Amino acid sequence: MKERFNLYKHIMNGLSYTLPLVVAGGLLITMATYGLLAEQFPYLRDTGLRLLEYTYPILAAYIAYSIADRPGIAPGIIAGALAYTGESYFLGAIFGGFAAGYSIEIIKWLFSKWPKSMTSLKPMLIFPFLGVLFTSIIMLGINFIMSPFSLWLIDQMTNLSGIALIITCLILGALMAFDLGGPINKIAFLIGLISVVHVHDSIMMAAVMVAGMTPPLAMALSLMIFQRDFSELEIKQRKQTFLMGLSFISEGAVPFVKTYKKVIHIPMIIGSMFGAFMVAMLQTTLPAPHGGIFILLWTPSWQTFLLALASGAALSTLLIKLSMMIIKRKPSPTLTQS
Repeated sequence: MKERFNLYKHIMNGLSYTLPLVVAGGLLITMATYGLLAEQFPYLRDTGLRLLEYTYPILAAYIAYSIADRPGIAPGIIAGALAYTGESYFLGAIFGGFAAGYSIEIIKWLFSKWPKSMTSLKPMLIFPFLGVLFTSIIMLGINFIMSPFSLWLIDQMTNLSGIALIITCLILGALMAFDLGGPINKIAFLIGLISVVHVHDSIMMAAVMVAGMTPPLAMALSLMIFQRDFSELEIKQRKQTFLMGLSFISEGAVPFVKTYKKVIHIPMIIGSMFGAFMVAMLQTTLPAPHGGIFILLWTPSWQTFLLALASGAALSTLLIKLSMMIIKRKPSPTLTQS
């Protein structure tokens, strides 16, 4: 029963299925805009845009699936589709996914006493029909409430500039490093994801990715350069941690944060904020929400991305060393696993 009301789990389930569409769509749009194939294959942009449109039904469908299993998929799809046409977009799709999933759960309960001879009608007729019916009605209210806010949010993302953009990137940088893959990190990532879908070449997404890559890269550099501060077991993790950083997997720094806590965590947060700040100052953009260093081939501002990333990681590495010197923390004989 508790799993049905684990909101974070359900949203993450929806995002995990949505992410491949956004990555592929964003890269196709970029290739059609900046790539060598732009003139030969102009339909690549249209293909990318269609993929981004499908993110709403997929997001809502798999939130509903996480709640109600397979019967939630059809109502979830219509919830996401109506969120797109009703201009409530991501917020509408998220709320619609929950509405679809819990509607199915209520329908299951209402028909739980049906005769066994009629059980076969439930998955083929009753659940999809009533689920879609109830969800479509609920989406009228969701779109009415969420559409104005969603349109305002998109407008802010599109036109954000100057001090407001810098402050936003600083906040996103801090959030990305705060719990390194946890709920707060995912909130920042979701903001970047939304900005990619609506803005395509997104400064906020670049800030999020640089900030998320900085902690594991800084940790890997610390393990390589300042080996006297760490145990042999920790030093052996440097290559793996470095690859995780390059791949935009913030969790690569988690075992070290658990072991050394604020001694290295605060420097990581500061480094991530500085990397995100550099992104804003250099007007660095990204077309896709994942891939780390491996998507730079399709990134027009790859030079400034690397400069921002190197700046954040270098500052964080130096602060880790300074923090270790001040606190004089001895190397840990064991590494706390995530």
